[in-house]
Amino acid sequence: MLAEGLNQGMRSTCPQCGSDKIRSGTRHTHDSVRHVLMYRPLRCRHCRHRFWLVSPFKLLLLLLAVGALVGATAWLARNQHAPVSAPTSLPHVRAEQGDAEAQLKLGLRYAEGDGVIQNDKEAARWFVLAARQGLPEAQYHYGLALLNGRGVVQDYRSAFNWIEMPARSGYAKAQYSLGELYRYGTGTAMDKARAYLWFNLAAAQGMGAAAKARDSLVRQLKPEQISAMQEEAQRISHPASPATAQAEPRAAP
Repeated sequence: MLAEGLNQGMRSTCPQCGSDKIRSGTRHTHDSVRHVLMYRPLRCRHCRHRFWLVSPFKLLLLLLAVGALVGATAWLARNQHAPVSAPTSLPHVRAEQGDAEAQLKLGLRYAEGDGVIQNDKEAARWFVLAARQGLPEAQYHYGLALLNGRGVVQDYRSAFNWIEMPARSGYAKAQYSLGELYRYGTGTAMDKARAYLWFNLAAAQGMGAAAKARDSLVRQLKPEQISAMQEEAQRISHPASPATAQAEPRAAP
């Protein structure tokens, strides 16, 4: 049928009477799909015979569609059983593999709803995993979760312990928060002097709010308390190394 249509297309004459008086014909509902896809209908003006002529444009589109279908089928068959390698750069994947930094990042994303549905419970879960690996920022955020009861049962004492760890390692935000806990007696006994200590340490790292909080406590403390806390701040900020401690001369008995 295709060869016949091509021959007709080359002649452009009526196959029944041979007349070259040809016009476009109309399609009928009973026309086959093959004719509709590859041919165009014609009618002889002389004998009224209706016949089909191959449409180069339709034929080209059909060949392209078949080629694309064959290519897609081959690609799917080739990749159906290929091993899928997980993109290890994704935070979820690296977090599941135990990367503390990725766990912290994922916790922050869940806490803030950044690219994921906000979920305090998921945030706390990732924070504690990173915190247990000793990451100060994660310890601080897990402490805040415990302090505020976000995603976990509220526990002031545990919150104090978790926030104290990064504060002692020099994390300024934790130092400020620890000062607040001492100031108001949250999770620990109220101690304005130790609140002054931690505010002072955070202020030394440029936290303006910590400096204001420290200065607000000056009138509530005795000079000897302030002096003692300033000395302790120096010891926390500049801990003596074991070699230095051994080299220091001992006081004479």
